[in-house]
Amino acid sequence: MAIFLGTVENVLPGIDAAFINIGESEKNGFIHVSDLGPLRLKKGTFGITELLEPKQKVLVQVIKEPTGSKGPRLTGSISLPGKYLILQPHSQGVNISRKINTETERSRLKALGVLIKPPSTGLLFRTESEKIKEELLIEDLEQLIQQWENVQKVYEASNPPSLIKRDDDFSLKILRDHIKESTKSIIIDSKFSVARAKDFLKNYESDINIEFHDNILNQHIFEKYDIKRTIQKALQPRVDLPSGGYIIIEPTEALTVIDVNSGSFTRSANSRQTVLWTNCEAAVEISRQMKLRNIGGVIVIDFIDMESRRDQFQLLEHFASAIKDDSARPQIAQLTELGLVELTRKRQGQNIYELFGKKCSTCDGTGHVENILNHEISNLKFKNIENKSNQSNNIKSLYTDTSQSTDEQEKIIIKELINSKDLSKENSSNKQEKRK
Repeated sequence: MAIFLGTVENVLPGIDAAFINIGESEKNGFIHVSDLGPLRLKKGTFGITELLEPKQKVLVQVIKEPTGSKGPRLTGSISLPGKYLILQPHSQGVNISRKINTETERSRLKALGVLIKPPSTGLLFRTESEKIKEELLIEDLEQLIQQWENVQKVYEASNPPSLIKRDDDFSLKILRDHIKESTKSIIIDSKFSVARAKDFLKNYESDINIEFHDNILNQHIFEKYDIKRTIQKALQPRVDLPSGGYIIIEPTEALTVIDVNSGSFTRSANSRQTVLWTNCEAAVEISRQMKLRNIGGVIVIDFIDMESRRDQFQLLEHFASAIKDDSARPQIAQLTELGLVELTRKRQGQNIYELFGKKCSTCDGTGHVENILNHEISNLKFKNIENKSNQSNNIKSLYTDTSQSTDEQEKIIIKELINSKDLSKENSSNKQEKRK
């Protein structure tokens, strides 16, 4: 994440937090007292007013991108990610990824970390560091130390608010965070990014083939690999399941609600098997959709009701197995008495709705439009202004006395609507008789 030199705008002791202007967001960044890191210099003091004051200059890092009406979440604990390591200049000790579970490998990395890390810094070995040669790990650390030295130089020469270090180029970030041993080839539609990717992978002794895709001579890369269609489908609330059931995904500002429906599924011999099959199938698809749409925060899932406790346990076990490899670490909280499954998932940047969607200009994001009655009332008002012929003699003015109650005004308007429709029908019937 990017590192900024910001200015404290205001301090809120009531919630032990402060808002910081970093200059690159419409809203100020939010930092809680627990995230101050090295800014908590006074030991024994906990109030944020004793640690920060307005107009104070602070070095912070974005840990959560701005979402909706909220500004970015900030921290004072800077971390610099590499391919295999994460350097934490203001922390202490050596930590190993929990996904590295071999005791001998953990011991090897722990001993290496203690030997190579700079004094008064912290070091975290990522999952990718497992079974990697010491030379490559040391080379990765040296690059991170050089980055931190550059950050300090820019920090000393800058005035707030200003950007100190932006995160890696998008293509390099994808290479750094998502390449696995099973990756065979990478296709990029930018010659500049292809060159940078080859240079990046050269340092890590990778045999991955990198291809350039020319969008001018060939079909656009988004269309050739169905990326555009996948994005469009991911923005739709309904997701069909292979057996005929479907799920509905509705995001709100507070949480995301997912509803499971059996639809046209009738394969099983009885309703109990149908419900369990559909729920298990939905659990797998929900785990995929959470990653695809980058859904974070609180998630509530309304699976199809199951009376059997054994079936409920089997579903939760199946769901837990489906989400275990999710890097955002979803945590199932509980199965409520109403049969709702509650879970949380770590927010990682913007979700797909924020990246590729926008607020509807018709309903202003509410999901509702004006009802038929209001629409017809508006049309009737325009007709009264424009038509001064036969209808003006039969329809009373819609602009009733303001002293009348709202209910009385509505009754008058509805009555005039009915009269207007009757008049229209009468006129049309007269025209038909004349034609005869």
